[in-house]
Amino acid sequence: MNHIKLPYGKNYITGQIPFSYEIISISEDAVVRPSSDEIIHALKNPVGASLSNLKGAKNVVIVTSDLTRPVPNKLILPPLIAELEAIGIKKEQITLLIGTGLHRVSPEEEFVELVGEELAKQIKIISHDAWDGENLTYLGKSSRNTPIVINKHYIEADARIVLGVIDPHQFVGISGGAKGVVIGLGGEKLVQANHAMLTHPQATLGNLEGNPVRGDIDEIGEKIGIDFIVNVILNSKKEVVKAVAGHFIKAHQVGVEAARKALQVELNQAADLVIAASGGFPKDVNLYQAQKALLHAAIAVKDEGTIILAAECLEGVGEELFTNTMQLSKTPQDILDNFSKQEFKVGAHKAYLWGTSLNKARVILVADGIDEATAEIMQVEKAETLQHAIDMVLKTLPENPKIYVMPKAPSTIPLLK
Repeated sequence: MNHIKLPYGKNYITGQIPFSYEIISISEDAVVRPSSDEIIHALKNPVGASLSNLKGAKNVVIVTSDLTRPVPNKLILPPLIAELEAIGIKKEQITLLIGTGLHRVSPEEEFVELVGEELAKQIKIISHDAWDGENLTYLGKSSRNTPIVINKHYIEADARIVLGVIDPHQFVGISGGAKGVVIGLGGEKLVQANHAMLTHPQATLGNLEGNPVRGDIDEIGEKIGIDFIVNVILNSKKEVVKAVAGHFIKAHQVGVEAARKALQVELNQAADLVIAASGGFPKDVNLYQAQKALLHAAIAVKDEGTIILAAECLEGVGEELFTNTMQLSKTPQDILDNFSKQEFKVGAHKAYLWGTSLNKARVILVADGIDEATAEIMQVEKAETLQHAIDMVLKTLPENPKIYVMPKAPSTIPLLK
C-alpha cells in the first residue's frame, strides 16, 4: 500500500492506495538570493520603465492587494519607498491603496498585518470599495465595452505604482501586471463586465494569447496609466523565486516566462484518478475557494475519470450566490446552459467553473464542512474520509491506473503534452 498525505485546513488528511502515483506540484527551485535581495535586485534592474521618471511627483499611490492575496508587502514596500525617497518623494506624499476587487473593504485593523506596524503609522492607507460611487471615476468604455470605473484616488495621483503576485488564474490566465489595479481598484460594474468574458474558449488557466479577459485588463491598464509595477513569483513556502519591476506589460512578460518555469508541470498523459487538495487553510476554508483546486485537477484527468477533492471547508460553500445558482440545475450540462442564459454575476460564475469540471469527471468530495444535502446540491459524491473516497473509486480503476496526487493544486498549472 502507498501512503497519501494532503494538506487539509491547518492539518493533514491521510489515506492509502494499492497503486503507485505521481505527485504533481510546483517546482521548488533553489531560491537564487534571499527574498528581500531579489526584490532590491528587481528595483535596481527594472524592465522598460524607471522610478526616476517619477521625480517631481507630488502625490504618489502604491496599489497592493488585500489579505486574500499573498503579496509580500513587508518585503517590497521598504526598499520601494527608499527608492522613492532617493528621488525626493517623502513618505507623507505616498498613499497605499488596498485593492479589494469585489471583496469586503479591508478594516483598519488589517493594515498593520498588511504592511507592518511602523509603516502603517508613516503612510496614508485607504481601502478600496467597489460600490462606493463617490470614490470612483468613470473614464468611458474599453473596446470590449467594459465600463472603466476606477478608484478616484488612483486617477487623481501624479504617479502610480502597482504591486502584485504572478500566479495561475482560472480565466485571466496568469495574474499580476495590470490586474492589481484594474480589478483590485475597479468598480463593481467594471469587474462584472470583465469577468463575464470567462466563458470565452481562450479564457483559460495559464493562457494569455487571445484571452479577452486579460486583453481587456491590459487595455484598461494602458488607458488609466500605470507608471511602474513590482511583481513577484512565490514558491509554496512563500519565498520569492523571482521579482520583476518596471513597465506593466514588459516587466510582466518577463515575470510570466519565469512563472511558467516555476508553476507549469508537463504531464505525459491524462490520469484515471486525480487526488487533489487546495494546499490547506485558507485556500480550503470554503468551497468557493476550493473550486480552484477542482478546476486545476480537471485539466489533469481523463474524460469520465475521477477526481477526489479534499478540502476542509469549515465555512461551508462560502457564497450564497454559488449555492443558489447550483440549485437551479440538475446536471453539469444544466449548470453551463443556465449560466449562459442569465445575467452575469460574480459569485454565480463559480457555478459555471464548477460545472465545467463536473462535466468532465466524477467528483468525490472530502470536506468536514459540507453535509450530504449540500453535496447533493453541488452534484458531487460525499466521502467522510480520504480513505473512504479512495475505497469508493478502487473498483472503477483499470488494472494499471494512472494516478496523480496534487497537494497544492491551485498553485500548479498542469500541461498535457
